[in-house]
Amino acid sequence: MKKRVKMVDIAREANVSRTAVSLILNQVPGVRIAEATRQRVLQVARDLGYRPGPLLDELGDRKRLYGVVINEISSAYPIDLVYGLQNQADAQGVQIIIQVSDGVPGNEVAALENYERFGVAGVVYASTFSAVVVPPAELERQRHVLLNCRREDSTGLAILPAERHGGALAAQHFIEIGRRRIATITGDPWQVATKERLAGYHRTLNRSALNPGAAYERSCDWSHGGGHAAACELLALPQPPDAIFCHNDIIARGAMQAAQERGLRVPEDLAIIGYDDREFAKDLGITSITLPFLEMAERALTELIGDAPLEDRTLSVRGRLIPRATTGFMN
Repeated sequence: MKKRVKMVDIAREANVSRTAVSLILNQVPGVRIAEATRQRVLQVARDLGYRPGPLLDELGDRKRLYGVVINEISSAYPIDLVYGLQNQADAQGVQIIIQVSDGVPGNEVAALENYERFGVAGVVYASTFSAVVVPPAELERQRHVLLNCRREDSTGLAILPAERHGGALAAQHFIEIGRRRIATITGDPWQVATKERLAGYHRTLNRSALNPGAAYERSCDWSHGGGHAAACELLALPQPPDAIFCHNDIIARGAMQAAQERGLRVPEDLAIIGYDDREFAKDLGITSITLPFLEMAERALTELIGDAPLEDRTLSVRGRLIPRATTGFMN
């Protein structure tokens, strides 16, 4: 049997990122991609004989169609949710339809009503960022899984990243490399990811009697500038931190700039950990915690396609710590 061509094969042959291939082949609207790049990817896909999955009229009695509703696709890593869903659909021999709602309830309802008319076998209701959501009542009429989100009352099957575990991983890594004045720069305080990562960080430091308290905590808007400003404040303390856990890699990049401006060596004087493991983190040598979006998406579609009842439960998928130069490990 001929080996199935995957998006990663196209990315390798076309010399572009897997994300770019997914955006182009899934025809995601509102994304800026050079036309030359788009045409090269499409040509490579044709040359390799790529097919996104079996055609509906080829499936016969196995014909199954699934819907995906996602609020937006606007940043680097949520595309992994889409890629993971598509990859798993290919592996299972089913088709998926993706609707981007822009977070507008009316658009969500319209998508769900369309899915009903199409006769989909189930729906993945996904969020770009981990969130507590109130899905439309129309979702209850469909077999469904919540991806990267959950309801307030935890009803339904929800797949989420183990954010608390990620915060604990960062704090534990600092402790293991001998750091004792450990600070953190969070994202927006109201976000689920911020609260969970901070809780894991606190728990681990408390267990080791190393929690320096609120004086060593800052929050920002997830940006480079916000990370830089927050790190400047922390490094101006009478006893500045010797380690900073940043809640994303962009914040970590800003903290690295602040350290450099003060003549501090990373990691000798200041160790830094980021989160998300974005592509530039490897280039800059940033130790980072992965967001397991691929694994989450694959698990969500696997559960949805299965025959077992979808019970009320939340499944947490753990990321990994990738040690790099900012905590003293060679790339």
